[in-house]
Order: sequence, then C-alpha cells, then structure tokens
Amino acid sequence: MNKWIICSGPDWFRPSVTSTRQIIFQFQKHGNNVLWVNPVAFKSPSVNSDNKKSMHKKIVNKLKTHLKIFKKVEKGFYVLVPFYIPAFSPFWDKVNASLMRFQLALVASLLNINFKESILWISGSFTLSPVLNKKFKTRVYQAADLISDFRTPNKALLADLKKKEIYLSNNVDHLFASSPNIQNKLASLAGREVNLLTHGVDFDHFTKFTAINPRLSEIKSKGLPIAGYFGTLSDANDKEVFRVLAKNGFSVVIIGKVLGDYSMLEGMENVYFLGPVAFKDLPSYANGFDICLLNWIMADWIRNSFPVKTMEYLAMGKPIISCRIPVVEQMFGSLVYFAETPEEFLSQSRLALAEDNPSLKEMRKKAAAEHTWDSKFEYISGIIGN
Repeated sequence: MNKWIICSGPDWFRPSVTSTRQIIFQFQKHGNNVLWVNPVAFKSPSVNSDNKKSMHKKIVNKLKTHLKIFKKVEKGFYVLVPFYIPAFSPFWDKVNASLMRFQLALVASLLNINFKESILWISGSFTLSPVLNKKFKTRVYQAADLISDFRTPNKALLADLKKKEIYLSNNVDHLFASSPNIQNKLASLAGREVNLLTHGVDFDHFTKFTAINPRLSEIKSKGLPIAGYFGTLSDANDKEVFRVLAKNGFSVVIIGKVLGDYSMLEGMENVYFLGPVAFKDLPSYANGFDICLLNWIMADWIRNSFPVKTMEYLAMGKPIISCRIPVVEQMFGSLVYFAETPEEFLSQSRLALAEDNPSLKEMRKKAAAEHTWDSKFEYISGIIGN
C-alpha cells in the first residue's frame, strides 16, 4: 500500500535528531513513506538574534540549506526544501502560501502521493498550514513548543503568531503537546482537548555502545571530570555555567552547532568545542561525560519545554544537573540535580560526582526505558489510528 506521511519539522539537515524526527522514523518503520518538508521562516533572522555574529550564522545556515531544494534520503524518504520569498507581511504570506501549495502539489504528483490516504503532521512552524483545507486521512499538530511563545519583544509579531497558531490548532484533527505546561496553554489557546505526548528516547541506541570516543578519551586523560552538553548552542544557553565549571576543576565538553556568540569561551582552558556529531556517534562521545548539563537562562519557553536530551542522558545512566524545568522535576525529580545559578551548578555537579554509584545509574536507565519511541508510537496510533 502506498501510505505516506507528510511532515513539517525542524531543518532536516541539522545533525540533531529531534522528537519530531524520531516520531516520523516510527511511522516509516511501520510502513509509511515520508515526505519531510523543511520549515519556512516566519520572521527575519534579526528578530531573535542577540548580536550580529549569531544573526550572520543563521543567515549562512539558511542559505546552505536552501541550496538543497529536493533530496531523496533513502527509498521512501524524501526532503523538500520549499522556495519562499523572505518577506513578512500579510501580502507576502499569501504569496508564500500559494508557492507552498504549488510546490507540494508538484512533489505529490512526482511521488504519486494521494493526500486523502496520507497523514499530515505539523510541528514547529506554519509551513504546511496552507494545505490544511485539503482532504487528508488525518491532520496532526505536535507542539514540542508553542510557536506563539516565540522569544521576541515584537508584540505585533507575537499577535500574528498567536492568530496563526489558533488557526492551525482549530484545523487539525488531533493536538499533541510535549509537556503539561504546553498542553494547558495550547488547550486554552485552541479551546479543545490536547493530548500529552512527552518525549521518548531511542533506548537501544544510547545503551548498546559502551566504548568512549578517542577524542573524549584524550580529554579524560587530563585527569579532570567531564561536564558535557550536546545539542544546538544558542544565546539562550547559560554560558556562565560553562565558564564557572571550567574555572573550578571540570573539563567542559560542548558538542553541537554553535548558533550564538560564544566568544567568551573560545580559547579558554578546559573548554572543548567539538562541533556537531552525527547521531549514530553521539553515545560514544557522551559515554565519556561524568555529568551532563541542561543549562539555559530561565524564561517561559524553557519552563514550558521538555528537552529530549534529558531522556538520552538518563538512558546512559548519567547524572544530570539541570535548571528548574517543571516537567523534568515532575517526572524525574529524584534522579536529577537542580540548580538556579552558575555557582549552584558547580556545587550540584560536585555533589553528583560524589554520590554517583552503580545503583543510581541503573535507576536512571530504568526510568528512561519506560519512555521509548516505540511506546510513544503505540500511544499516538491509539489516538489517530495508523
């Protein structure tokens, strides 16, 4: 059967494997072909860039992505990078909506996709909102974060995002949210039921390999415990946490694409920027961590969020030191160390090292094992059918 899921999610060409990507892999595993549609921007890169350096990086990354246009990842899995006009007003919204409908119809014709037999899965942007009026087997909006909670002082933009998110929420068949906070806010926004879909973990991937990557072994040979972080780095991360740990007896290993301005840490002793690492290699790097960090500057978006890496750190049995994210406290409060200042991150990191033992490692792994992506797919299928 020619089953398809058409999905919009984060940039496919970023190395991080997001919750949306993991969910779509599950659909593929269960016999669906996939058309992944890369996101169309809803604002200028300057809107949430704290400085020219981070804005320049975002523009360069966007340009590199848009050169790819259309790509066959493997049999039955395709990525469309839609063309759009980078202008932001009601007029250009209509133009870009028409462009989106045309491009999707063209690709659907080439791939023999029947919309009426396909699932539409939207996450993280309004890219596929222009086709919500078409007949699909089912339409889903997965809110890993609320789009209308975008971090900007621009009130006109926020009002526009809220209007678009209400339209999206009222024109799909099912709503999912990644945390109770987002669930409650989306339910209030949409005026309808929202299903709670917390993030999962590829448990086997993060537990079957125990070897440590040579790059981490070299850093460990210096004799300091390693405080590690993997994922995209932005100006929302609390950089002072990295600095304080590096100044006080830790090697700080940072894995991921740097989108913010981290010049304050460049060249600093005991700080190692290893760059992006392929998902398949990530466990071998993280196996070298002694403690794992979830360090962001507290704001509404992080209070509402549920970082996927929480589950991945736990699956490896690693101690986690985190800012106070409500859903992490609710689900794993007894297994995670919490801190509110860089100094508290330091003291909690030292405590985590002192208390770590095989029994705690197994407790963390057991907690993660209850939240596999397979179990999340069963939950989704029970609601939407597949």
